[in-house]
Amino acid sequence: MVAQTCSICQAEASKRCGGCHEVYYCGKEHQKLDWLRHRLVCKPFKVCEDEVLGRHLVATRDIKAGEVVLREGPLLQGPSQVTGPVCLGCLQAISQHNSEPCEKCGWPLCRKASCRHSKQHLPECQWTVEKKKIPVKISHFISPHPSYECITALRMCYARDNNPTLWAKLKSLQSHTEDRKDTQKYKEDTRSIAQFLRRFYKIEDEFTDTEIMDIWGVVQVNGHEVPVSHPPHVAIYDLCSMVEHSCHPNCCKSFTNSGGIVLRAVDRIPAGGHLSICYTDSLWGTGNRQYHLSDTKFFSCKCVRCVDPTELGTYFSALICEKSECRGPVLPENLCSVTSDTVWSCARCGLTMTDQQVEDILHQAGNELASLASQEIQASFRFLDHWSSRFHRNHYYLTEVGVALAQRLGQDGIQTLSNQHLLAKTDLCRHLLELLAVIAPGECRLLGLIYFELHAAMAERGRRGLLQGNMDLQQTLLESRSCLDKTIYFLDQEPDLLPEGKVLAQAKVNKAELDKTLQSVLSLTAGIPAM
Repeated sequence: MVAQTCSICQAEASKRCGGCHEVYYCGKEHQKLDWLRHRLVCKPFKVCEDEVLGRHLVATRDIKAGEVVLREGPLLQGPSQVTGPVCLGCLQAISQHNSEPCEKCGWPLCRKASCRHSKQHLPECQWTVEKKKIPVKISHFISPHPSYECITALRMCYARDNNPTLWAKLKSLQSHTEDRKDTQKYKEDTRSIAQFLRRFYKIEDEFTDTEIMDIWGVVQVNGHEVPVSHPPHVAIYDLCSMVEHSCHPNCCKSFTNSGGIVLRAVDRIPAGGHLSICYTDSLWGTGNRQYHLSDTKFFSCKCVRCVDPTELGTYFSALICEKSECRGPVLPENLCSVTSDTVWSCARCGLTMTDQQVEDILHQAGNELASLASQEIQASFRFLDHWSSRFHRNHYYLTEVGVALAQRLGQDGIQTLSNQHLLAKTDLCRHLLELLAVIAPGECRLLGLIYFELHAAMAERGRRGLLQGNMDLQQTLLESRSCLDKTIYFLDQEPDLLPEGKVLAQAKVNKAELDKTLQSVLSLTAGIPAM
């Protein structure tokens, strides 16, 4: 074993930092002495690099499930590419009635003083004054508004000559320019972003189309949609941009009220394990996830979920064999393919279907699904009943409807539900939680919300059982309380600006009230002898 030296005095050292396991000290005194410096870089992971993954993050010690792994603010924030007018200080939506032009550049801002003096607004403000030399005039507050498409790209370009440190960090991130060049979107963005930006701000001699499109690729590949503004904005982070993708990730992400990002472990991550998040929608089937990753991130995923045709035994993309005597799961033979020539076959009887046959079924079901949100709840039950004969019960279409239904049932008051619908809500929540624990452990927000719905259903069942005298009230309330504990665990990092943060606050209130109720129940039953 290589002898380690103290980070302060270079003497032989055996005590290492418990936070990162990366630095050593000869004793407590030198660790305390170094803490003001070391705490800025103390993290339970390190940056590694190889030819396949590029830069990625590797755990330097065992990381516990639920542990916050990383908190960081954005390197850069800006409006989404497709957006209506927003305040370029706080990125919140504005109208002609609640905004006023910046006195320097003319871009409309909300009326908060902090936004009028926001450093975030400086790039487009300064370029308008110094390069365009004519104030911007937004007279039509339409959505989407083409003038806002280029703002985030402008802020990145501005950094080249005004913030070299930021520019270096942005340029170190992947842009996949060569992969993007032959796409239709690249051509469209060249016109609407690169050429518009050069012409509008008169920077034809300072940036080429290619240079702007290269830096714009950094946004497309590394940008995160941040939901704490309305509409959501896009942000780029430093270390978080190095977290690799997995459709079965070991970390989940949350955001702070100010747009910072929080990464938390959803499973135990052993020392040497790679940190991962999901770049796509984990509640899509493998074919859709692969297509999205190929189209937007320019790679094909080979994670443990994607290479397994059963998707970890859940049959999340499976159809049901049409033979009445079989009813086995029908799966694609090449689940990672994004082409349209995949053959599907029944795992039980071998019956095959073409990809087009499967697409026709999915298209028909998808059209029906799209209309459910505007229909009465009973339409969702009919959808589940009808399509359960063609799709595996865990299929992503049935799961999507189940998630919506679990939240819609009782939306107008849990006490208004019939006993049948209350039982259906309970069963839906239980099934979804069991499925999500396997297929999407990183969906912490959804897990927290479903646990909250199950809590509400169990509490109401307890109330009705008490009135009817036919239920173990204590056991039912204990299960309801356990659901609140899970809700609080999964939503713990959600900001109070978001609906999930509001559910978190309500869960804490409900837990305190439920504890009082349980105490009363225990007091009432304490003296009752066992039968």
